[in-house]
Amino acid sequence: MIHEIEEDRLYSDVQYRFGYLAKFLNVTPHDIELIHGSAAVLGSKVDGLVDAIYDHLFSFSVTKDVFCKGYSDDQIDKRIKILKGSLNRFLVRLVTKPYDADMVTAMDNIGKSHTNYGGRIHVRLVHMNVLLGFVQDAIIGELYKFKHSGEKGSESFDAEGTVRAFGKAITILKDLITRWYEPREIPSPASE
Repeated sequence: MIHEIEEDRLYSDVQYRFGYLAKFLNVTPHDIELIHGSAAVLGSKVDGLVDAIYDHLFSFSVTKDVFCKGYSDDQIDKRIKILKGSLNRFLVRLVTKPYDADMVTAMDNIGKSHTNYGGRIHVRLVHMNVLLGFVQDAIIGELYKFKHSGEKGSESFDAEGTVRAFGKAITILKDLITRWYEPREIPSPASE
């Protein structure tokens, strides 16, 4: 069976693009249930994860400069507090809220807010991609740590399925971020 996809809509309609990505990656309701089920595992870890992310960002000059260049120490502290809060809320949302039009918009806004197309800061794509890899690795680490912890519910926890579900969700997030780095006018294959 061939799925008919309107290629031009992939670049003009974020909801359509999300639908295509989800279908291509075979995102199922069970995947979303697994992600939501991980909230019990990850929920108490979000603050620490956010701190670890920012510590890591600040351990590299090129990513630290995104937050610090041109700002006073007081401004930096205020900015980081706000940005950490935003990341915290998004990570909680990722594991608790429906993957509906609002979630798609939230995912898409992450890309938009980090570019010149509507963002307050401009972060180069290489940094966004590597950060998502770091976040994914941290999530996977926490999931497997729980699986092998011997804590209540750990024996029956589907770590493999949950890791795979997160892989799909983060691939979609990465694409929705990346779309803001593509040229705004996408040529059709016929005109190339």
